[in-house]
Amino acid sequence: MLRFLLAGALAVLVLPPTVRAADGPARPRLVVLVYFDQFRGDYLARWKGQFGEGGFQRITDGGAWFENCHYPYAYTVTAAGHSSVATGCGPAEHGVVGNDWFDRAAGKSVNCVGSDRHEQVPPRTLAGADEDEKKGTKGGVSPERLLKPTIADAIKLGTSGTGKVVALSLKNRGAALPGGRSPDAAYWMDGGTGQFVTSTYYRDAVHPWVAEFNKRRPAERWRGKTWDRFRTDLDYTKLSGPDDVAGEGKGASGQGRAFPHPFEPTDPKAKPAYLSAVYTSPFGNELLLELAEAALAGERLGADDVPDLLSLSFSSNDAIGHAWGPDSQEVFDVTLRSDRIMKRLLDALDAKVGKGKYVLALTADHGICPLPEVSRKDGREAARVQPATAAKVEAVLAEKYAKGTAKWVEAVAGPWIYLNAKAIKAAGVAQLDVEDALAQWLVQQPGVQAAYTRTALAAGIPAADAAGRAVAGSFRAERCGDVYVLLKPYYLPSPVLGTGTTHGSPHPYDTHVPLVVYGTGVVAGVRKDRVTPLAVAAILSEAAGVKPPSGATAPVPGGLFQAAQR
Repeated sequence: MLRFLLAGALAVLVLPPTVRAADGPARPRLVVLVYFDQFRGDYLARWKGQFGEGGFQRITDGGAWFENCHYPYAYTVTAAGHSSVATGCGPAEHGVVGNDWFDRAAGKSVNCVGSDRHEQVPPRTLAGADEDEKKGTKGGVSPERLLKPTIADAIKLGTSGTGKVVALSLKNRGAALPGGRSPDAAYWMDGGTGQFVTSTYYRDAVHPWVAEFNKRRPAERWRGKTWDRFRTDLDYTKLSGPDDVAGEGKGASGQGRAFPHPFEPTDPKAKPAYLSAVYTSPFGNELLLELAEAALAGERLGADDVPDLLSLSFSSNDAIGHAWGPDSQEVFDVTLRSDRIMKRLLDALDAKVGKGKYVLALTADHGICPLPEVSRKDGREAARVQPATAAKVEAVLAEKYAKGTAKWVEAVAGPWIYLNAKAIKAAGVAQLDVEDALAQWLVQQPGVQAAYTRTALAAGIPAADAAGRAVAGSFRAERCGDVYVLLKPYYLPSPVLGTGTTHGSPHPYDTHVPLVVYGTGVVAGVRKDRVTPLAVAAILSEAAGVKPPSGATAPVPGGLFQAAQR
């Protein structure tokens, strides 16, 4: 009898009081957060008729599809987007103001997840790594620069640590930021080997299921092959655009502007070049999906009534969009293949977790600007400009105030210009005056819409200035610069003769992303009300029956869940 009483007492202890019991539909055993990196909000509607059954159509028809979903801040880049979705608040609160930023105390640029105190597991290979991932000496990664808890942390807290958290991506920041402080597994791809790796912040050796996955060397199977169109029955030119247009890049390792795109570089021994081509193709997403399938089995996610979290960030869409632009046949093709990725993921969840036993939220970390060359053909004013290089700003301030003094500019990082406070003080001028003078010069430069100073942002931007309010949403005083340069719509911060495109503005093509919530207890339907992807943290917390992350500001949209669920 005592044995049974003790068992009952232990059962009560295992079931944490912060997990709320469901009155209606059963709580899901697994919540799934899916990012498609650089997936613009119009893609789901634009190409809805070309998707197959069981993928995007399954979740948009059977779930809640928020068509009017936008980020509320200005600097829309990967790290900020992943952090904002996971924490439920913006960069001004969670502190990840960019993929990297200038650290004044350290006197250098720092990466959002880079850590000199940790090392990659197994040791890193620099060749072929993402440019952001090359920063640092040992490839160490940690989430410590993220200042607010994530949905992963909420799951851990709400289940007294018994709910499992797995975060996977091709990019290290795409795994480390959503995974929070104490995930059970966080993995990303080493661009030099094609192996999936972690950091000593998390563990000293990869999980057995990851080791087994790496042992099969799955990234090697496209050698000698090419990436060609997925659907030969569709008119790609009509549905997206011409195959070879001015302004397109050539992808990675000489993939070229037009289909078919080879994977092998000229030198067959140049392995990192081959892997870069895989990354810049839809097949990078296939690698991640296969790792996710291994994680479902290896970690037995969703195997019991304590909710687990699986976070997946598919990165290849971003590399492709940067190279060829949103109106390219390449982006259309990877979107079609992403639909099939979604079908395979849903099928795996059905098989491993069970239909009706999970809730999935799909979104993106940012959108993308059209190629300026394409925009001009469509009748828009557009160009590639470089109005605020460090050299230009240095020359302007030196001419106005004092030649021969110390450097006026500490750094230019993204849209931010960091001024040298010591030089300003030595010249006997006021910081406010230098900021204002620089801002006034900037707004006269081609392609510049506005310039916002640190002083103005700290004082508060008027509600009528929507762009300025978005910039304020990206501003955290100790990490940002002194003047923010905002370009006009369809202008890119790029060399005049550059190729490809980018993101990072408060303009709709960058802020508009999909938000679809699918699964048990979700009220299906197309929603027109304006929402933010920051609501995902509260949505998945509500689904799992735990309190949302403590910093979350975006609420669950009204009417999303059946009344009994709430």
